[in-house]
Amino acid sequence: MISCVIPISTALSKTLGDSLNTERSKISGIITKVENVGEANVGHYLLVGFIAVIYGLSIYYLLPLSLLTANLSLMLAIFFFILLGIILGLTMITYNFQSMLEFLLLKIILFWERKSMQILIVKNLIAHKLRNQLTAIIYSLTLGCLIFLVVMLNIEITILTTSTDIV
Repeated sequence: MISCVIPISTALSKTLGDSLNTERSKISGIITKVENVGEANVGHYLLVGFIAVIYGLSIYYLLPLSLLTANLSLMLAIFFFILLGIILGLTMITYNFQSMLEFLLLKIILFWERKSMQILIVKNLIAHKLRNQLTAIIYSLTLGCLIFLVVMLNIEITILTTSTDIV
């Protein structure tokens, strides 16, 4: 029932003429956003920067502390947060280089296609850029979490087999 709400709300948000018009494309290739310089909201940037500074300082201070005091639970928690930071960083890299990677893969995989077909595919990728970015973020986060889980499972299996071999 919940999945029916979004299409109904989008249909009701348009006028009847716009809903029945099949001549125009529903996908907008270019989104223009005009912002007034005096109304720029830097609060979000300051919050993210503050969180990143606290994250870096806590790792810089707590990791040597956990190593000196041999506090394994703190050390493992810090390594877990470092891995989460790596996954987040790699996700941001894929988000920023997505259009370049799409163009590169297009040239590598479809080198045999006609130039007109490649131009059509590039324009299609540009028109669906926002949806492709969301899909890329979800894919990279899922892949990063799966790799993390597989590595942790292998470490746990290794620890369990070596602990049973010792006993």
